[in-house]
Amino acid sequence: MTAPQTTAHPPAPLGTLRTAVSRPFVAMLAATAVPVAVQSLLSSTRGVVDSFLVSHLGTDDVAAVGYSSRVLLVVMLAAMGMSDGGSVVIAQFWGAGNVAKTRQATALTMLAAVGFGVVACTTCFVFARQIASIGTSDPDVIALGARYIRVVIWMVLPFGVTSSLAGSLRSLGHARVGMRFTVIGVLVHIALAYGLIFGNFGLPRLGIAGAGWSTLLSAIVEAGLFATWVYVKRHPMAFSLADLRDGLRAGILSLIRRVGVPVSISSVSWAVGIFAYTALVGRAGTLELAVLAIITPIEAVAIAFISGISVSTTVIVGNRLGKGEPTADTWRTSKALLLWSTSIALVLGVALMCTRPFLDDIYSGVDPQSLAAARDAVLVLGALFVFRALAITLQNGLLRAGGDTVYIVFADMTCQWLVAVPLVALTALVWHLPFGIILLAIYSEEIVKTVISGYRVYRRRWMRSVVEEVS
Repeated sequence: MTAPQTTAHPPAPLGTLRTAVSRPFVAMLAATAVPVAVQSLLSSTRGVVDSFLVSHLGTDDVAAVGYSSRVLLVVMLAAMGMSDGGSVVIAQFWGAGNVAKTRQATALTMLAAVGFGVVACTTCFVFARQIASIGTSDPDVIALGARYIRVVIWMVLPFGVTSSLAGSLRSLGHARVGMRFTVIGVLVHIALAYGLIFGNFGLPRLGIAGAGWSTLLSAIVEAGLFATWVYVKRHPMAFSLADLRDGLRAGILSLIRRVGVPVSISSVSWAVGIFAYTALVGRAGTLELAVLAIITPIEAVAIAFISGISVSTTVIVGNRLGKGEPTADTWRTSKALLLWSTSIALVLGVALMCTRPFLDDIYSGVDPQSLAAARDAVLVLGALFVFRALAITLQNGLLRAGGDTVYIVFADMTCQWLVAVPLVALTALVWHLPFGIILLAIYSEEIVKTVISGYRVYRRRWMRSVVEEVS
């Protein structure tokens, strides 16, 4: 008697929640998200260290570092925009299994990032005093800010090397490498900052300029270690001049520009908006500017964790789009990533509120009025942080993975310049409201962006491969 034949059916796909908590998915997410989060967290400590050490010099120095750091952020994000755009192309080439074009895309991404950095750094060095005077009328803060900008701005060049290589290795699943070198870079920065700001370890006492030199020198060390490792290990991404030539002939630079230029424009637009917030707050008074300088590094620490989820989202979804995975499977993965981002953001919001009692100890050199305003500001910051986290994951994670970068430019510019900047101008300069309300006006950008970008993601038209034409 013959046993009845049975037809084997593939297992039914997991739901979003079961996918999010499944061991393979968590392991895949953690492989990129944890190293990137640690790397971003360590990088953000540079701002915390500078603010903490410079706070012992006085409120004007804290305000100058806080304002000038916004200038640096604009240039860094523009360079990073090319790196991030290149990372989208790299992730999709790698997902498609094309190692040669992945390496060529890495080479051209670095060329674009560093080339932009040269132009931007030269401009900021020449016009440092004029740039510093945009955000404040205080002559002491202007002088200190210009001194800091002329030194620290050059760190964008080694940063372009680091961000390009780090983005490439993350797309290949080697995110831990960048984390190790960032640890070394941060330790070098802390030692140099302590030595050069106050004249310790036999080093000259440079004050606020010492903070700039410590950032620049540590960035050079980090980039040097990164490049040395790639070539000593003979990593697949150790490109040559031939890779630059072949990539140009294949049209990869044009592809990187197509994806990366909108990312750069979006990043610059966002950063200029942040700069505009700082300038408006600075016009409201040095106290408000100092409060912004106090809470910005604290917020940056929280953003570091979300950056890990966002970058991991770009890599995971970009690889799937590159290999042509079914849309339903990619959508389920995308929803699981959003679930993780939301959960972590809620925890981080509570953690931000819990920093309130420690501000007096961290910023002991700042005047009591500024500290009182900062304590109120971190409560608002924690309550609204979930919107910042979701906006980052939706735009910089999912939409960027599908190359939907033109929309991101539209969303960033609309939400900043038509919503948030006018509200900040009204609350800070016209109505003279408390800083907590001004911060709510700043965050109105993230609230609107979360709504419109969430709808964009829900429609799923962003799910496409951008590398098919050169694959």
